[in-house]
Amino acid sequence: MIDFKTNHSNPKAFYRTVPLYIQHIKDDHWQALLGIPLMEKLGKKSITVKDFSSHIFEFEIKEHAYEEQHITLKGKKKKYVNPTDTHMQRIKKERLALSKPRMTFSTQSLSDGAFTRPVDGVTTGAFGLKRFYNGQARRPHTGLDYAGNTDTAVKAPANGKVLLVGNYFFNGNAIFLDHGQGLVSVYIHLNKHLVKQGQSLKQGEIIGTVGQTGRATGPHLHWGVYLNRTAVDPNLLMGK
Repeated sequence: MIDFKTNHSNPKAFYRTVPLYIQHIKDDHWQALLGIPLMEKLGKKSITVKDFSSHIFEFEIKEHAYEEQHITLKGKKKKYVNPTDTHMQRIKKERLALSKPRMTFSTQSLSDGAFTRPVDGVTTGAFGLKRFYNGQARRPHTGLDYAGNTDTAVKAPANGKVLLVGNYFFNGNAIFLDHGQGLVSVYIHLNKHLVKQGQSLKQGEIIGTVGQTGRATGPHLHWGVYLNRTAVDPNLLMGK
């Protein structure tokens, strides 16, 4: 979060050229919320705030150590470690569809920024884990994993609108929700979808059920949150 002051009624902020989530705190106090990519280079960075003119606000990215997680996939699940040519064709087609929700920036804030947990349950996968499947390094974990029984209800953590509903190779059954200003959440490995694309939702409404579709070793929910096209730790959005 980067605090700034302005008397402008509708300031804007950007990281490079990507628009940021802006919230009004009180009087002339505002905040810009910035998601930092897990693989971003360390060092000094800056955002630009535009109100009556342009202002530069600098900050520094420092190193943060994440733990490792080693996962073993057996039998039919091995295809998620070493996909065939046919699987790769599907994966490439799905990358474009899955990138669109993360790029979404609707100007209206659909939620008040206070998130609740989409399910109860033990956290089995923390954000940022360095992941290894059958000994092979893969991308860091970009969300939270919650253990749960199959068909446990998954609830919208905040008001939003359904961006995408579908079934994908790695993600299995997945739902993307738009919460406004580049704040997007995703629910992966679901057993069932219970919403439709374009549907408006209130916090607490059931959107689907826990499952183990896609690259999953057991029933659980993977919950991801994107801010300015960047995966961030959902725990940072709990409460105000």
